[in-house]
Amino acid sequence: MAKTAAAVPEEQHFILSTLSPSLAQRRLALTVVLALLVAFVITAGPLSTIRLGRIGAFVPAYATAIFVTDLLTAVLLFAQFSILRSRALLAIGSGYLYTALIAIPWMLTFPGVFTPGGLLGAGLQTTTWLYTLWHAGFPLFVIAYALLKDADPAEGLWQGSAGVAILSSVAVTAAVVCAATFLVTAGNDLLPRQSLDPVHFSTVWLYVAGCLALLILVALIVLWIRRRSART
Repeated sequence: MAKTAAAVPEEQHFILSTLSPSLAQRRLALTVVLALLVAFVITAGPLSTIRLGRIGAFVPAYATAIFVTDLLTAVLLFAQFSILRSRALLAIGSGYLYTALIAIPWMLTFPGVFTPGGLLGAGLQTTTWLYTLWHAGFPLFVIAYALLKDADPAEGLWQGSAGVAILSSVAVTAAVVCAATFLVTAGNDLLPRQSLDPVHFSTVWLYVAGCLALLILVALIVLWIRRRSART
């Protein structure tokens, strides 16, 4: 225990990401999760049959908000990584960068936003599958973060240049988003049909949504079991 403590720089004790959460913070986190689950059940159940009027500016505004907030979060996490050299921070920072970047092709390919069929040569399944990859990717980054954050300091700390690690993570994440966008546009006709038309979904979507919900639940469980810092 003494050896582990000695391996951690003294300044880490004064950084928010290394502080243990209080009981109030844990209760707040649990309350937020439960509130989101209740909201999801209500919107997916009783309110699912209510169709609201189309607002053309909603999708660009929503995607822009996601891009800005997640990109800022990624920048802050990368900045903390440059100080702490924690691989866990690098992983979760890359996760937020992933969600920020993939929101761009999702918006561009959304039917009816810029063109009736979407930009980038999108097909009917492109936007739906980008949404699926978007919401499947982030839980994987969260799981990686949870598994790395309590690793032994000798293994959990980045030993090389922080700048190189950040640039590499940005490049790899951007390449993954570009590759995913290319696959779901060029391979649109080969993808399982989640969308019947721009408004209605097929039964395949129910199975995909169930898998997404299960993956998110697993990420939350792993994160809760391995909770330690104020940001969890």
